[in-house]
Amino acid sequence: MKAEDARAGLRSILIATAVAGVLGYAIQLLAPALLPDGSAYVTFSIYWSTLYLCVAALSGVQQEVTRASRPADESPPNATVRSFAVTLIAIVLVAVTLVALLVGPVVFPGATAALAAALGVGLVGYVLVAVLGGVLYGLRLWTAVAWLTIIDAGFRALLVLIGFAAGWAPEWIALAVSLPFGLAFLLVWLRMRRRVVGAFRLDVRLGRLLANTAGTVLAAAALGLMMNGMPLLLGIAAADTDPVVLAGLILTITLTRAPLVVPLLALQSFLISVFREGGRALMRRILLALAAAGVVVAVLAALAWVVGPWAIYLISRGQYSVSPWMMATITAGAGLVGMMCITGPALVGRSRHVPYTAGWVLAALLTVAAMFVPLPFEVRLTLALLVPPAVGLSVHVVAVWRHPEELPATGSGTSA
Repeated sequence: MKAEDARAGLRSILIATAVAGVLGYAIQLLAPALLPDGSAYVTFSIYWSTLYLCVAALSGVQQEVTRASRPADESPPNATVRSFAVTLIAIVLVAVTLVALLVGPVVFPGATAALAAALGVGLVGYVLVAVLGGVLYGLRLWTAVAWLTIIDAGFRALLVLIGFAAGWAPEWIALAVSLPFGLAFLLVWLRMRRRVVGAFRLDVRLGRLLANTAGTVLAAAALGLMMNGMPLLLGIAAADTDPVVLAGLILTITLTRAPLVVPLLALQSFLISVFREGGRALMRRILLALAAAGVVVAVLAALAWVVGPWAIYLISRGQYSVSPWMMATITAGAGLVGMMCITGPALVGRSRHVPYTAGWVLAALLTVAAMFVPLPFEVRLTLALLVPPAVGLSVHVVAVWRHPEELPATGSGTSA
């Protein structure tokens, strides 16, 4: 089986990411206009945030499968991957059930059971997507990965926008958001099965794969909390805030972080597959890229200060407003998270799971802590947006700088 050229693969993935980003952005842009009021928008946003927080955590599955998968001609069908997927699905279903029983009425007010079922459908589908995507990345079949992304995003946009226009109940819109993961897996698997089965091996056994994945998932969950979990955190930490003010902040965070961070999130497995073969010169280029990214983030934050409030007012049809300072803060925070999405794959690609996880987990813990300190709400939000990703990025940069020549993983994949 022939792997695809890296440049062609990057082009395919970037195109797929752009298409998926535009479709996802369309949903976020139309939601405040098509949903009846601020409360309905907050409810939709909290479900979306909860689902994609979990999806972000499970993206660690794809990253670890990517790292562990190696092309191998005429290998027997890999039972480890199947056992790994079944184990993860069982864990996901148990976790969703516990969430529904313990905090369901808080996270999913109203039709709790139906919304929890929709969440379960979405997460089981995404586990299958993550495992298949990881194998495809490991085999460097990047065009198939691109189709996996486009099909998922296309079905979601179609179903959700139909739901908005038809006035579906929240639980049916939630199912429309969740179902496309499984549909995308099914279609791509039917297409690629003959090219995948027997074409790869894993460099670790099931126990080590689960252990490595636990660390990667923990870090990805922390990333997800900072990227997708902010609406959920705001809903909990600012429950007594005016729904109109809260909706404006959620809309701003969603629309600002998506174009800055989502493309880098989509490239995590691609970057891992590239970085695992690099050396000292590659690591130095990463540090130079971070310096350039810092300049870009500063410029974008300044632009957000000037035009951001006007854009939010226009998009929301005058329903919501946000201050220039908060626009700039949200943009700068998103940029810092995006920079961590560059250093993270560099560490995972070198099997340096400990500093990778430490950076994200520390940032996530600081985010939660900042949201609940006894300070005025805007001060808490400013601290939560800026300080945690700056600290996490520092942890990653130090680790990259100290061990740029780390050898690629070929054994257990463990590191300190």
